[in-house]
Amino acid sequence: MKDKKLISYEVIVAAKGGDSEAMRRILRHYEPYIARCSQRTFYDEYGNRRQVVDEEIKSRIQAKLMYQLIYDFDHLKRPAEKPRKKCASN
Repeated sequence: MKDKKLISYEVIVAAKGGDSEAMRRILRHYEPYIARCSQRTFYDEYGNRRQVVDEEIKSRIQAKLMYQLIYDFDHLKRPAEKPRKKCASN
């Protein structure tokens, strides 16, 4: 099972600023999810059903992710840190 690491805030801000390597890291991170979302069912000449990745849908999803990151993501509104729980005193 793969390690589920989050993308750091600094990488996201760098991608928004135009860093192509940061954008590649983000696309690589979401690659399995995008591939799963872009699957279509095709039937061959014998009627057998196959699930394949539709490359056009995959590229559209990737383009939408990049567009949302560059134009719609507000990097000035950093999410608030979760407050740490205090230990209960006896």
